[in-house]
Amino acid sequence: MKNRVYILEDKKAFINTLLFLLLIIVIIVVFLSCSSNKRIDKESQNKTENGTAMKHYVCSMHPQVVQDKPGDCPICGMSLIEKVVDANPADTTLNDVVSPVNESVLSSITTVHPAIDNLPLIVEASGIINFDTRKIHMVSARYGGLIEKSYIKSQFQRIKKGQAIFQIYCPDIYTEKWNYIKLLQMYPDQDNLTVEAREWLKLLGLTSAQIEALKHSVKPDYHLMVYSDVDGYAVPADFDPEKYYSSENNEGNNQTGSKGIGLNDGITIQTGTPLFKVVDVRSLRADLKVKTEEVRLLKKGQRVTFSANASPAKRIEAVISQIEPLNGGVFQLVKVYFTDKDGVLFPGRQIQATIQAGTTHSIWLPETTVVNMGQHKSVFVKHDNKFLATVIKTGIHTGNKVEILSGVDQQSKVALNASLLIDSDGLIK
Repeated sequence: MKNRVYILEDKKAFINTLLFLLLIIVIIVVFLSCSSNKRIDKESQNKTENGTAMKHYVCSMHPQVVQDKPGDCPICGMSLIEKVVDANPADTTLNDVVSPVNESVLSSITTVHPAIDNLPLIVEASGIINFDTRKIHMVSARYGGLIEKSYIKSQFQRIKKGQAIFQIYCPDIYTEKWNYIKLLQMYPDQDNLTVEAREWLKLLGLTSAQIEALKHSVKPDYHLMVYSDVDGYAVPADFDPEKYYSSENNEGNNQTGSKGIGLNDGITIQTGTPLFKVVDVRSLRADLKVKTEEVRLLKKGQRVTFSANASPAKRIEAVISQIEPLNGGVFQLVKVYFTDKDGVLFPGRQIQATIQAGTTHSIWLPETTVVNMGQHKSVFVKHDNKFLATVIKTGIHTGNKVEILSGVDQQSKVALNASLLIDSDGLIK
């Protein structure tokens, strides 16, 4: 019995020893495995830090499928395509990764420094050619009567100085002509007594030839031919050039020649009645729209060069005649009066103009560096290996340069082409 107890105790000690040895073996295996993984991770990290490219295989149809070895897509079965991902040598932090791309961007594009320079100010504007309202002549009735024959029928009909415009039956003018004839008959050799009468007839619209013909008349008639004393084109009496070529007038130039001016045969007119207007197509006015922020650069007398959109090679030079401030709005009105002797431009033509507004000394950046965010403008300034969006305040534009008022200085490194750093989705809030 005693020997049997010894045997059991020996067997139990053997089992404990065996379990202890197994535990030692497991600990050694785990330790070796961890050391191997650390060595592999360290080698992988060293390769990454040395800029070695890491290979990945992706599906062209399902980009979410990514493997580290060749194979087939488990979704569609297509062969995976190798995608080489260059390791990023930049020492980035989590803040760089989670920042919106419109605030912080990792890139290596070209940069420029803001430069101080004295640049000429060129203000660009678009506009339309209009009539010179100072040269519009109103033709009014100097006496009442009946229009027997009108020679001016259509709108914008050409009229030359001395051309017959209408014939009128007028009892009032008959009396004036008869008084002059009687004065001549009473004092045939005393022209000094008829001077005032001749001047009065001229005021009534009679030409020198018509007055001279009365000297040989025994008795006047009731008819009188009326002649134009100006050159130009006939338009209705209510013609308003300020509205005719405005954007609110949908008919615009389509009305040219399609309507009469109201001077028809058989109508009765009263003394002083406005009959029609005569406009001069050589005396014109350019109405230019200038951005409100650029109006402060302009003043009367500055040189303006403009040409019609249809004929950009034909240029006309003039000077600013008037700056008309408007209440609010994006644009202000600049008026330029000029004479077009060669007939290059006509009313209603769209034009492009450049205004020489002097020079200014300031800090400038290329236009491509500035991003207009709506409520503010920004540039991307380089710090270490990343670009940070920086809000700036800009002034005037001239050529392809933008004046910088605040936000960056001459030491700042600014991305030359800011559009390459913009994520369009990030702009939508």
